[in-house]
Amino acid sequence: MFQKALVPVDGSQFTPGLVAYAIGFAKKIGCSLTFVYVVNMPPTASASDIEKQKAAGTKIPDECKGTATSEGLSASSRVEVGSPAEMIINIAEHDKFDLIIIASRGYSRLRRLIVGSVADQVMKLAPCPVLVFR
Repeated sequence: MFQKALVPVDGSQFTPGLVAYAIGFAKKIGCSLTFVYVVNMPPTASASDIEKQKAAGTKIPDECKGTATSEGLSASSRVEVGSPAEMIINIAEHDKFDLIIIASRGYSRLRRLIVGSVADQVMKLAPCPVLVFR
């Protein structure tokens, strides 16, 4: 059913729980995991600032990949630059992922209505099923 799952990670307090859940899920269904960290920089950011943020951001998905591979799973990691929701959707579509496993930050209903969240945007526009970890 699912062979490739995309797991966006941001290094927040929710990341360890999301990673553990994604690993458990992947073990049960036998899919590979790709952990992605998206650097969200303003359009005015310099190329050197973007590269610094990308370099700093590699630690997050690399650690997730290490955890998954230590559990015997096929896993990869990557860092991209752009709007998180747009990048996640584009990656899922371009690389033909079967599933996105994403964390919900648990914002209040009012804040989600006003601001929205990456998970909300991904759920609405993703080209594949989205599993939301809460």
